[in-house]
Amino acid sequence: MKKLNTLETGLLLCACVNLGTAVAQPVVWDTAPYWGAVRGILGGFGPEQASTVGETFIAPAGAAVSLSDFTLFAESYYPYNGGIATLYLRAFVFEWAGPMIGHGGRGIGAPLFLSPSFTFSPPPRPDGWVPLTQSFGPNGLSLTPGGHYVMGFTLSMPSDYAASFGDIEVQNVSARNPYEPPLPPGIDGNGGVVWFNNTNNFALLNTTTWDTWGDVGDLSFTAHLTVVPEPTVCGLLTGGSFYLAVRRWRAKRKTVST
Repeated sequence: MKKLNTLETGLLLCACVNLGTAVAQPVVWDTAPYWGAVRGILGGFGPEQASTVGETFIAPAGAAVSLSDFTLFAESYYPYNGGIATLYLRAFVFEWAGPMIGHGGRGIGAPLFLSPSFTFSPPPRPDGWVPLTQSFGPNGLSLTPGGHYVMGFTLSMPSDYAASFGDIEVQNVSARNPYEPPLPPGIDGNGGVVWFNNTNNFALLNTTTWDTWGDVGDLSFTAHLTVVPEPTVCGLLTGGSFYLAVRRWRAKRKTVST
């Protein structure tokens, strides 16, 4: 059997690449619709309370994964401090070590992402809820498929902490809410809400176990990701079928020419 010529080899390689490579797919996590009848609230996110709040998650499996954005929902904690809070926040994403929910976890190494400081002054309760969003640009934030992470907001940089006033509360979805159906599997990224009263010491986020407790469920949040699946077995098999078809076509052309 003769070898394929250059043209035939090029056609075969193009077919295998196109058929075996998957197209990027959007993935949406959205627990916000499950913030229900009892209106779960994590109160006291501010300089007098917890200075860091986040949601752990496991990146989807695939050939490549990126995080496009995430959003929490918050309002000023009134009547606790009698007014509208002004917090100087930074969004962050860390790799995460330890349990995905409850006590015992912490960030790993330098943050994968840390935003510049920005002010956040949501309206007061009872119905002042507004989105608190971080976007990562057109290419998103690259993650390791299957990796463990935490995303959230902190005011624990010393300058941010000193400038912040008042407290906010964020929506959460209770783990055991008898008034609402359970979360669909995986809609929360297979993680949970975590927080840390680390005052003005940002360095504690990746050196000390976060000061959390219990399984209180998830933050009410949305997140958009882009996932490139692994090349499919079907695509690779189709590439093999194409190879055989090229060989048969070449053999038939030779027979006709003789």
